[in-house]
Amino acid sequence: MSNNTTVLGNLLSHLERSDFERAVREYTGDRRVRTLSTFDLLKTLIFGQVTSAYSVREIESTLAVNSSKLYHCGLKLVKRSTLCDALEKRDHRIFETTFNSLVAKANQITCKKGRRFKNPLKIIDASTIDLCLDRFNWAKFRATKGAVKLHLKLDGDMLYPEQVTLTTGDIHEVNEMASLCKKKGDIYVMDRGYIDYKRLYDIELAEAFFVTRMKSNCDYELVKKLFSSKTGSIRYDGIIRLRSKKSAENYPKIIRKVRFHDDEEGREYVFITNNFDLSAQEIADIYKSRWQIELFFKWIKQNLKIKTFWGTSKNAVFIQIWVALIVYLLLWLHRNMDGINVSAQRIIQSMKTTILTRGTIRELFVVKHNLNIVPTNQLYFSGLGN
Repeated sequence: MSNNTTVLGNLLSHLERSDFERAVREYTGDRRVRTLSTFDLLKTLIFGQVTSAYSVREIESTLAVNSSKLYHCGLKLVKRSTLCDALEKRDHRIFETTFNSLVAKANQITCKKGRRFKNPLKIIDASTIDLCLDRFNWAKFRATKGAVKLHLKLDGDMLYPEQVTLTTGDIHEVNEMASLCKKKGDIYVMDRGYIDYKRLYDIELAEAFFVTRMKSNCDYELVKKLFSSKTGSIRYDGIIRLRSKKSAENYPKIIRKVRFHDDEEGREYVFITNNFDLSAQEIADIYKSRWQIELFFKWIKQNLKIKTFWGTSKNAVFIQIWVALIVYLLLWLHRNMDGINVSAQRIIQSMKTTILTRGTIRELFVVKHNLNIVPTNQLYFSGLGN
C-alpha cells in the first residue's frame, strides 16, 4: 500500500469522497470553478494545517518548492489569489457537513466501546478565539475586540468532538445549550458559566442528566440530607430545592447537591445534578473529567492553525476552523481504526515533514522510526506542550 499512496492520501483515506461531493453539490461549491475544485481546496488547506503554514503565501511557496511531489499526492500548484478567492466564496457549510460525516463515522466506532459510567458522558464548553476587530469587523465581541466562539460537545469516553457550533464571540454559551444537550440518557457536564435553571430543566425534561458546579449565591432549602462527613473526599450529599421565586419557577423539581474535597488542591467543590442513581464519588469523577475539554482546546490551539487566519471574511475563518477540526477527526480515526497507538501530537509532528512522502501514517512509527508504542489507554492529548 505504501508504494501507491502518500501520507496525505493515507490521512484522507477515512474521508468518504462521496459524502464530500454530495456536500459540494448541495452548496454549489464547484459552480463555475475552473482551476481549484473544492476537494483540491480541502487537500490544500489540510496541507496548510499540518505544516502550520503562517499565510496563504507560505502555502503557495511551499507547494511550489515541492512541485515534483505533488502529483502522487493529488495536489497541484495553486496561486495565492486563487486560494484567497476560494476561501472567500466556497461555502463553509461544505466543510461543516464533512466534519459531521466524520463524526458519524466516529460514532459507529464508539458505540462498540465501553463507557466509564452507566450513561454516555458528554462534556460541554466553549472557547473564544480572539481576532483583530480592525481586520475582522464582522466579529465584534467587545468595543475594541473581535472574536469567534467555538461551542463544543466532547465525547467524554472517547475524547473526540461530537458536535460543534461556530458563532461570533458575542453569543453566550448558554444560548447553545438547547442544541448541544438534547439526547435522552446522556450525562452533560459543564462549568458554572452554563447555569441557567430553565435550560437545565430542559435537560431534565429530555430525560438526560447534568452535572455542574453550584453558584456561591444559590438560594435553596434542604429537603433531605443523605450523607455528611468532616473527613474523606465526599463531605456532603443531599437533596435540595431552589427557593427564589424565579429559580423555583424555572426548575421546580428537586436537585442533588454534592460537596467534594480535593486533597491535592486543598479546596472544596460543590456540585449540583439531577442524577440520583450514581454515587457521590462518581458525580465528582464526572466533573473531574470536564478537564479533558480544556485539554482539547489547548491541543488544537497549539497544534493546528486556528489562532491566525489565512483570510479575513467570516466564511474564510469558518472554513479554516472546520478544516482544523476535520484534521483532528482524521487523526482520531487513524488512531482508533488503524491501531496507531501514539499520541496525536506525535503523529502531527511527524507528518509536518513527511506529509508529501510515500507511505502510510502507521509506517512513520512502525517501520521507519521504530518508535516505542504508547499504551492504548494513554490520554489522547498526552505530550501537550512538549
